[in-house]
Amino acid sequence: MKVLAIAPYNGLKELMITLGEKEEFELQVEIGDLEEGLTLAKDAIHNGIDIIISRGGTAELIQRELTIPVVEIEVSGYDMLRVLTLAKGYPGKKAIVGFSPISEGASTICEILDINMSAYKVKSEKEIEPILVQLQQDGYTNIIGDAITVKIAEKLGLNGILLTSGKESVLKSFQNAKKIYGFLSSFKKNYLMSYDIIQNEMEGIIVYNSTSQAIFSNPYFNKNFSDSFKQNLNVEDAVKTVCNTGSFETVFSRDDDFWTVKGYPLETSHSKLIVFRINQYKSNENQGIDGISIVSLQNEASSASNLTTVVTKNERMKGVLNAATIYANTEEPVWISGKEGTGKERLAKLIHVNSERREYPLFIIDCEVLSKAQWARLLDKSSYDDLLAHNPRGSVILNNIDFLELDTQKQLASYLKKNSTTCRFITLSRKSIEYLTDTQRFDQELYYLLASLTLNLPSLTERKEDIESLALFFIGEYNIKFGKQIVGIRSDANETLKNFEWTSNIKQLKQIIKESVLLAEGAFLELHDLKKVISTIRVTSDNQEIDLNGTLEEIERKIIKRIWLEEGMNQTKTAERLGINRTTLWRKLK
Repeated sequence: MKVLAIAPYNGLKELMITLGEKEEFELQVEIGDLEEGLTLAKDAIHNGIDIIISRGGTAELIQRELTIPVVEIEVSGYDMLRVLTLAKGYPGKKAIVGFSPISEGASTICEILDINMSAYKVKSEKEIEPILVQLQQDGYTNIIGDAITVKIAEKLGLNGILLTSGKESVLKSFQNAKKIYGFLSSFKKNYLMSYDIIQNEMEGIIVYNSTSQAIFSNPYFNKNFSDSFKQNLNVEDAVKTVCNTGSFETVFSRDDDFWTVKGYPLETSHSKLIVFRINQYKSNENQGIDGISIVSLQNEASSASNLTTVVTKNERMKGVLNAATIYANTEEPVWISGKEGTGKERLAKLIHVNSERREYPLFIIDCEVLSKAQWARLLDKSSYDDLLAHNPRGSVILNNIDFLELDTQKQLASYLKKNSTTCRFITLSRKSIEYLTDTQRFDQELYYLLASLTLNLPSLTERKEDIESLALFFIGEYNIKFGKQIVGIRSDANETLKNFEWTSNIKQLKQIIKESVLLAEGAFLELHDLKKVISTIRVTSDNQEIDLNGTLEEIERKIIKRIWLEEGMNQTKTAERLGINRTTLWRKLK
């Protein structure tokens, strides 16, 4: 018996792999949702898969499109109880939106536990978005539901809370799969398509129809881009662009290389098809530059929310978010300052996502990592194919610009004056603009080019009232990633977080929550879970020996982590102590 399980999130994948080790059937687990899951299911038919296990809308879509038996992972009462208990502590109005089993079951649990939470039942996928739009207008910020509901909620700028499946639901799906296999004989249906020349093409090719459904992809695409293509490209918008204008072009980064995507229409006798070709970007050295990344935020749930829905109780932070909302709708360059780990890069991404440039890639240039030689290559059109030219309407984040040496600042200012770039620049610095200019550490001309609008983020110590909310959000995130079911944080643990000395602010809080969630064994994050993690941060090198058990790579990892934590996760100080350059450290941390 060969079973393919398609999970909508990584945590469920890991849980199914662990539980599947005790089963007698052959289990393959992949991550995919909706169309991605359907593509995996189609491929599975050719590989002799007997039964598919999936969840929610993905299971329904596969059942509708294919003839292979599909077993659905249910959302049990235990699952609902865990998520509702966690969401109870989230700030803002909350609602449950889903099909009858979810909405009615969750509503009953809320009534029993006296949880004030509205529930809305839908009969089809097309009913979800109008309900969410109305809820958004009524002031709701948190939406609980399955993968389809969460995806639409995040598209609208709401905070989607996924109903995760626990051990009980997965084991039940395994039992149902074995029952179905006992009564049904497996069958295969072959879909044949001639590959001809493109079968051996050394470029990725994928074909969509006019409704953005993938109907063909060549072996090179399947091998190299089956996972990363939709993560870096909003396919629906790209297809619409080709249909309306006749062409599409963009660029994205993957495995430290840059790739160009070109789309064009293909007319047939009975339909209009859209072809996308992916090729490696041909720079002079045929490779990317360390410290530069290109990301598409179309499918990043963490960055797809509206600026006005970012939850904070801090008045200063509210003022920053209000200003950022206004700035997002302008074409002016923005300068964001704040201590390390205060969320400058995330705010920059949010400004990009909430602007008209959201359909285009976002370049992130880390000024702390790039060397003088790399800057010279980047700014010299004759020696480099001008990467920014492929992002004419996108945004460029200049991260850690206060690490840029003065002569390089002057080169950048000259480049921006001579070349009429249409990108929007968002600059990030740990030091304030006033400090940099007063100490003559920053070129005045570059300052006037980049600091048309300014924002300053408060440190985590200055917004202690937000620590609990942030911790809950991170718990929810790592529940999904690691397959955990933590429902909240104890009051004494929360007080410890509020009184902690945050040297690296939100970045440090997220790291502590991540490790604590992994260590936690109960339903709540306990004080002793936090203390295990915090104690490793407070440990200094005095009278402390590093465990030398393990491979050379493992020992190196322990040393780097120890120094990194001792230096408050500051990359520059860590590199100096280790006696390596920032680029080498950046690679190892990555």
